[in-house]
Amino acid sequence: MRELLISQPIFIGFKADTRLREKLTSLKDSDRQYVSAEGTAYLQMCMVGEDLYVGKLVSDRLTTDRVEDIRHNILSILRKLGHEARLPNDLQILGCSPLESDKPALQGTLAK
Repeated sequence: MRELLISQPIFIGFKADTRLREKLTSLKDSDRQYVSAEGTAYLQMCMVGEDLYVGKLVSDRLTTDRVEDIRHNILSILRKLGHEARLPNDLQILGCSPLESDKPALQGTLAK
């Protein structure tokens, strides 16, 4: 039987394309507050190998009714930052490992 890890965060987001990656790495100082590698109030950038993922880290227990709200929040923040390219309709839900360094490390597979 598998053990549930209720103390581990869950990441909800998507793989950033080249255009979004460039946009996020060149944010003005006033917009940097919306993207972080730490806090959970706004967006986080996480790496899986060489791929950049953008989304939100959820530390508390996640219920199905909150998933749609989180998706809307992620897309709303990206639009506020001026990203005009087509954004995905479906986001990935990934399990996260504990931090091993200053950068979050993601592990997991697409949850359906």
